[in-house]
Amino acid sequence: MDVNKELAIPFTSLFPGTEYIARVGWTSDGKYGWAVLLDRSQRKLQLVLLPPALFIPVTDDPAQRQESLEAVPSNTQPYIIYEETTDVWINVHDIFYPFIQTTEDEFTFIWINESKTGFSHLYKITSLLQPVCYLFSEGDFKCAIKEEVALTSGEWEVLARHGSKIWVNESSKLVYFQGTRDTPLEHHLYVVSYDSPGDVVRLTKPSFSHSCSVSQNFDFFVSHYSNVSTPPCVHVYKLTSSEGDPLHMVPEFWASMMESPGCPGDYNPPEIFDFPGKSGFQLYGMVYKPHNLLPGRKHPTVLFVYGGPQVQLVNNSFKGMKYLRLNTLASLGYAVVVIDGRGSCQRGLEFEGALKNKMGQVEIEDQVEGLQYVAEKFNFVDLSRVAIHGWSYGGFLSLMGLIQRPNVFKLAIAGAPVTVWMAYDTGYTERYMDVPENNQQGYEEGSVALHVDKLPSEPNRLLILHGFLDENVHFFHTNFLVSQIIRAGKPYQLQVYPNERHSIRCPESGEHYEIMLLHFLQQYL
Repeated sequence: MDVNKELAIPFTSLFPGTEYIARVGWTSDGKYGWAVLLDRSQRKLQLVLLPPALFIPVTDDPAQRQESLEAVPSNTQPYIIYEETTDVWINVHDIFYPFIQTTEDEFTFIWINESKTGFSHLYKITSLLQPVCYLFSEGDFKCAIKEEVALTSGEWEVLARHGSKIWVNESSKLVYFQGTRDTPLEHHLYVVSYDSPGDVVRLTKPSFSHSCSVSQNFDFFVSHYSNVSTPPCVHVYKLTSSEGDPLHMVPEFWASMMESPGCPGDYNPPEIFDFPGKSGFQLYGMVYKPHNLLPGRKHPTVLFVYGGPQVQLVNNSFKGMKYLRLNTLASLGYAVVVIDGRGSCQRGLEFEGALKNKMGQVEIEDQVEGLQYVAEKFNFVDLSRVAIHGWSYGGFLSLMGLIQRPNVFKLAIAGAPVTVWMAYDTGYTERYMDVPENNQQGYEEGSVALHVDKLPSEPNRLLILHGFLDENVHFFHTNFLVSQIIRAGKPYQLQVYPNERHSIRCPESGEHYEIMLLHFLQQYL
């Protein structure tokens, strides 16, 4: 029967300073529960093991509770098997592979650490489970690390977020993972030995970006892959390797689950480019050229933006699904530019961490640099007719663009924008901006609703779109922004979607939004 259990000692006493339980699970042998704990600043992570004996049945009967407490073995304790600290922030990931224990006092696992080198890499770690202190005495449950071996290294990332997985073959001592070793623009499947790390072998074909899954027996993998000019296909590959050298295997095409349908007739893929940013980082972008391009003719331009953490827009994967609108704009004579500036992901912690405590203060700089680079490289951008458009963080940056660089952006079309950071999700905001009392200036500088006086006074330069039922960026943000705009006597246009949430789901609303966007561009750009 089901029994509700609780910790024998309150969680706050066992793990003082913990604010978030970010991940939980069981080891495969059921011997321990495990959890990933974060402090409020999200700069300290603890990976802990919790023996089931640590939990006692929930009861209102004090005598029964006392009896349960006395039954807890005296040497029972949690173990903090790994700790990570950073002065940027911890990006919580989904990769933890515990091996079955072969000795009682050691625990070996594969883990991803980003804070050690600034790039997400795989480590094989052995922690010593010697009793540090006992449950009913004050103390720290941190274990000594016996061994920590880097399995991968370099200025590239092992993919670890958004549900990414690794596949561990214990018989051949290999770990399969996805990463950006060849280029930050492509995801590939790789394999490395965790027993004697050295060579990292790529298993997927270059010039495409892949999303893979490896079979249980490690003899096949499936790849869903595409590039900017090829819509996705899904292929199955067989993996064979020689007995003497299991690492260097040759994937062999085995079957097709879906062939690429080919591009629609009017689809022109974007061109990817890169340029050295003034920040010292190489920046990547892509441009959709107007379809009716004529020599010497200048075209109105749309800068499509997201610009926030955990997202990468520019990569070598097919953009004709989610971003088909950008091709449509190009077919109607617009140039469309997309830039991944500082703050976006897959480029390491320093690159993403450029936003720390100053969201909204660095991103527009990189966007404008990219826009100017495109204007110089290709001769078709009309810099006097540029619109900035995005949704969510992109909506926030669209407003920032018009506030900070009204001379660059003629129009801003802001979808579901965060307008005051004090009113956004605390777990997200505090990770990047700290708590308001420690970063008052950052919160003020980065909240667009507090800078409406800098918005242009000419009409038809600002359109705000927002779903009234938005469960992520609450409608309060637009409500507050508009009330500030009205107080400042500035012009604006507002389109509300009464039955929509953070992303538009209903086809009629989607169609209305597309037409609204186009109409605003056609009329005023």
